[in-house]
Amino acid sequence: MNRKSLLNLIGRFIKPDIAAMVALCLVVLYLKLFWGIACLGLVAAISFYHTGVISSINEDEIKKLMEVEADPFAEIEELEPEDAETLASTKKELEDCKIQLSNTRPCLAILNIDNYDELLASSAAEDQSAISAELDKKIRAWAQQLKASVTRTRSRYVIQFEQRYLEEQKRANFEILNNMHEIETGADFPTSISIGISCGEPTYADLQESAEESLDLALGRGGDQVVIKNGEGEIMYFGGSLPSYEKRNKGKSRIMSHAIAQLVKNSDRVFVMGHARPDMDSFGASIGMYRFARSMGKQVDIVLGDPNQGIDIIYKEAEKQGLYNFITSERALGFVSPASLVIVVDTHIPAITECPDLIKRAGSVIVIDHHRRSKDAIENPTIFHQETYASSASELVTELLQYGVDKSEIQDFDAAALLAGITVDTKSFAQNTGVRTFEAAAWLRRMGADNAEVRNFFKVRLDFFKKKYNVIANAEILGSGIAVAYTKDKDDAMQLIVAQAADEILEMRGVSAVFAAGNGAAQTMVSARSNGAVNVQTVMEKIGGGGHMNIAAAQTDASPEEAIANIVSILRESGILQ
Repeated sequence: MNRKSLLNLIGRFIKPDIAAMVALCLVVLYLKLFWGIACLGLVAAISFYHTGVISSINEDEIKKLMEVEADPFAEIEELEPEDAETLASTKKELEDCKIQLSNTRPCLAILNIDNYDELLASSAAEDQSAISAELDKKIRAWAQQLKASVTRTRSRYVIQFEQRYLEEQKRANFEILNNMHEIETGADFPTSISIGISCGEPTYADLQESAEESLDLALGRGGDQVVIKNGEGEIMYFGGSLPSYEKRNKGKSRIMSHAIAQLVKNSDRVFVMGHARPDMDSFGASIGMYRFARSMGKQVDIVLGDPNQGIDIIYKEAEKQGLYNFITSERALGFVSPASLVIVVDTHIPAITECPDLIKRAGSVIVIDHHRRSKDAIENPTIFHQETYASSASELVTELLQYGVDKSEIQDFDAAALLAGITVDTKSFAQNTGVRTFEAAAWLRRMGADNAEVRNFFKVRLDFFKKKYNVIANAEILGSGIAVAYTKDKDDAMQLIVAQAADEILEMRGVSAVFAAGNGAAQTMVSARSNGAVNVQTVMEKIGGGGHMNIAAAQTDASPEEAIANIVSILRESGILQ
């Protein structure tokens, strides 16, 4: 036995053991004097020897000994050759077992064909079965690569596979997404799928719940993508290159309108709010939902802080009308109760609403939004009406009003505010417009919206124009069609300034995406625009923002210059900017 082994053996004689031996010796001493004295002497000799040996070890040796105890494989080179070889082999076997365990952990994927009904409806009856068969063939071929089990229920598949195949799919960026685009159908839009994947959960029930949450997140972000959620809560995104396509059927809006009406009727008080530092869409949608709830005889309040440059004219006009009740966050928190209803418009992230605490205290929450879903979405809202194809929250609210409120209840200002919201988010109907957008605008015109009044809402100060064109003057095209711009100017309306500047820079020749930044009242405002070549939403998410594929924004504590530098770094890392 070597010295280290001897020390380890001696180390086992700790104080409780010595105490037990002394107690035994006392018992023997009580029974027989001679043998008791002999036992005490033996214990004393062992104790002195143990103390002497331990004291001979210096601090470095003690530390080294503790490290060996923590990792039995740490110093196998000091063992005999045959023992070292055995321990090394055992260590390798343990490492191999850990890798094998990780590779064989179960993963669950729920795959949804995003536009299954629209695909079949857009195809001739005799071609529908062939299209369905081709979809099924592609998906099962992909599942075969994963050595997976597959269960289908109409347009949804449940796929179980081992984690080793998930790593392969990550490296390939889930080619199944692009493969589905190649399927030829009679529709004027490509086939897309969404996949929610869960791994690393302790039970199969947790796997299923997590996979469903991942799929909801993928669908809420516009579909055509994969969302992976692991047991530690980390979320990864893949795909999302296709724009959202408009759904022609308004059946969902009708159903949502009736469901929201029931919640309003069952609430004692209704609070409507958008995001902090509201824009015209947030304000217009708030006015629309105020009218929706007020038409049912309920006490309704619009939660709003100090109006910024972007909405100051329309806000003053709303106060002049005397038809709406605006309150601060502090007052709203004093009125809210478990029987209250909160309607959140134009955002689904609680942290950027006018009053996040109001969501926690209310009994029911409704979310109406057109942005792609973020992982920080409001948890468990009673109703989540999110349509990423819609031009604006005002468009969604307009459709709800058509089915939930009598036309005689709609005021001219309601219609004008909603039309202003749609106008802003569509850049005067030049972007993100579909058939339903124009139908909503036409209905608002019939309800009394006046174009001249709407244009008057957008008038701004002279210094606003100067600051906007200062941003544009500092623009620089870096390459690959990416333009960046920032200003050191500070303005409470900087969110609107950089947004309008980004819109104009995008119109310049050779620009496919633009990122603009400037100092707001408390944070740096960043606005991003794209013509479809770059998914600016994913870039903004990496600095704490979000939005749409072509229109996104963020607010950050970094300076405008630092924010643009961070964005450039992200673009280079992702390969977008060479």
